[in-house]
Amino acid sequence: MNHPIRLGVAGALGRMGRRVCDLVSKDPRFHLAALIHRENFARTLWSDLDLVIDFSSPEGSLAILKKAALEKIPVVIGVTGFSSAQMSQIKAVSRRIPVFLASNFSPGVFWMKRLASEISRALPRYDMSILEIHHKAKKDAPSGTAKDIAQLLGGKAKIHSLRVGDIVGEHTVVLAGPFERLEITHRAHSRDVFARGALEAAFWLKRQRPGLYGMEDLFRKNAKA
Repeated sequence: MNHPIRLGVAGALGRMGRRVCDLVSKDPRFHLAALIHRENFARTLWSDLDLVIDFSSPEGSLAILKKAALEKIPVVIGVTGFSSAQMSQIKAVSRRIPVFLASNFSPGVFWMKRLASEISRALPRYDMSILEIHHKAKKDAPSGTAKDIAQLLGGKAKIHSLRVGDIVGEHTVVLAGPFERLEITHRAHSRDVFARGALEAAFWLKRQRPGLYGMEDLFRKNAKA
């Protein structure tokens, strides 16, 4: 690559957006070209960007995708809470530009999902539950990660959500059978794990063709590298 990726960060004033911006300043692969938020959205020079990382909102994401599609700019989305109609719009845009969508950019969460899915198939008669805990300012409940895990478990797991304190994120899958209980837990110690994951996704996505991608694609491609 001849020059650093000119990156726009949407939701730049939020918790995740701020962490992405801070890490970008220390990553020579990227140049922070635009801080995108509600107040300056219309004034952003999209033609000056190579890629956008979006941690805004479902409605904000759709507006960003519309602009990005016009300029042929790839977009990494870390937003959750999309409706089925909004997901249909994202899939439609992904036929024109590369779109990376993930509810969680943590490598540990990715492998937690894989483990939980494999174990649930081996123990199909065990009761399954998911406990997820986040800071009290988090808007959506259950979390997008918990919903993803529940889907991987075949919809058989009940989700229990807590919103307390300043907890970054914690997910536990509980499988209980006769005389025993198995728990798989992931705890995020810092939002940096998600921010770093989003940057890795962005660097990878810049080289991809139009399509809708996720963490599975990132890990599969990296395994072949």
